[in-house]
Formats: sequence, C-alpha cells, structure tokens
Amino acid sequence: MYKLIDIAKLLSDNEANINWHYTGPFDKTKQRISGDNLLHLAAKIGEVDKFLSTFKRSVESNVHLLEYNKNHKNPFHIAAEMGILPSVVKGIFKHLESEKTNPNCDPKKLENFKNYVKEALCNRCALDQSKKTPLDWVSKAVKKEIKEIAGIKDSFICNQKFRLCLYIVGAIACIAALCLSLYFLFLVSQSLALASMAGIISGGAAYLSGKVFSEIHDLHDVSTPVETFSNADLVRI
Repeated sequence: MYKLIDIAKLLSDNEANINWHYTGPFDKTKQRISGDNLLHLAAKIGEVDKFLSTFKRSVESNVHLLEYNKNHKNPFHIAAEMGILPSVVKGIFKHLESEKTNPNCDPKKLENFKNYVKEALCNRCALDQSKKTPLDWVSKAVKKEIKEIAGIKDSFICNQKFRLCLYIVGAIACIAALCLSLYFLFLVSQSLALASMAGIISGGAAYLSGKVFSEIHDLHDVSTPVETFSNADLVRI
C-alpha cells in the first residue's frame, strides 16, 4: 500500500511535464525504476483513467512514452501485470479513432501512433528481460481480445500450426537428402558413411524433434505466465 501511495505522489508531482522520466536510484521498497515515465507510474498504480489521459497528452505533444525502463519493461508490460491492459488498449484506440473527426488532426500522425502502439504490444523488439512481449503476459482469450481491438493480424509465418508443418516437412526433406547423400558416400567408403550417418542423424534428429515437440506443446498450452500469479503476487510486483 505504501509503495502505491509513493508512486501516486511521484506521478502527481511530475505529471505537468509530459517528458518526465525517473532518473534516481532504484528503490525496491517503493518500486522506483530508473527510466520510468508517467505511463509506467500510471500502470503501476492501476489507474486506467490516468494512463489514458497521459497517453492523450503524449499524442497532442507528439511524445512517445511507450518506451522501456531500466528493467526493459514498457508501460504495457506493467499494465498486463496489473490486469488493466485490455482497458488501456481499448481506451487508446477509441481515442485515436475519435481524433479522426477532429478537423485539425494529422491522419499520418494518428496512423504512426497506432503502429507505435501495436509494436509496443507484440513486436519481437518489445521484449522484457524474460523475453516476453506484453501480450505474452496475458491469457490467450485476453490476447485475442486485445488483437481484435488493436487490429493486429498474425502473419501466416507466425501461425503455430503453419510453423509446425514447416518443421515436419523440413525434417522429412532433410532425412531424404541425408539418405541420398549417405548412399553415395557409402559407395565410396562404408566406414566413413556409417560414422557420418551416426553423427548427422543423432544431431539433426534431436534438434528437429525438440522443435516439433516444442511447437506441439505451445499449440496445446492454454496457460500463460501471468495466470500463475495470484492477486497478492501481482500487488507485490
């Protein structure tokens, strides 16, 4: 509770400056992280309205706040941990859509901000220290909801079933090519062929099998890391 009060005070004391960043030392007891900006703080106290009002101001000032703190978390990572990510994403896109009716709006600027938000949600560059994007920290149902709100479409190559098929086809092709190569090698030297076969098959089969089983596991795994946290754990975070 005390750390939330401290963060709320830090936010209120500095919210007039949209470019503000916390540059002080890390304080674990108060959850101050060097590089936190106003959106990080709003997410930490779970204030959806404060998050959205700050984001709206950042759009007006053309300031990009979906950046990373020293722990390499952008504000969406924290919003996911606090359970407010769907609400803030919905509010952000509702605001960006409503701005289209503003006669003074810049359509290109709005489109750039939309793309900026999408990248901060799921781009492979938007990874925290555990190599997860903000969308990786919510359930599959919530992830689907957020993607629909933001208009994020998975590319065909990113589809898990398609990747699984690629690995299987690749494994079959590699085995066929390997057998053909070893056949010709066998005609030259039987001992060399057998030694090569043992080494190549053991290494290749182990790697491809691992990838296939990993894809199968991910395909049927309906849980996500955030579901392993209790409410008390999320508060401590």
